[in-house]
Amino acid sequence: MPQPIRAAFGRPQNLPGMVVEEIAADAGSPLSLPFEGSRFSVPPGATSVRDEHAVAEIWLIRSGTGTVVSSDTSTEVGPGDALYYPPWVPHQVTNTGSGPLEVFSLWWTADA
Repeated sequence: MPQPIRAAFGRPQNLPGMVVEEIAADAGSPLSLPFEGSRFSVPPGATSVRDEHAVAEIWLIRSGTGTVVSSDTSTEVGPGDALYYPPWVPHQVTNTGSGPLEVFSLWWTADA
């Protein structure tokens, strides 16, 4: 029976408007993950980096509130929300709350 692959978040990176930690398979694993991922935190009043790329992506909102702008559409988000972005759709979030906006992000090639 296949065993789960242990993954962990790496060293935080400070980017404009957010702190990002990327996920990777445990160094001892002979397998690789079929996706990539990160978690990031956007401080109150800050806006994340505008993102647009060749991979599909999903954001899972863990805590906080914000406004996501994707293409030309604005959406209010909060804990428990999930957002899907097809490849090449621009997206970013502004934290509209009083605490950190925490997001988990997973991405993969669209043909995977």
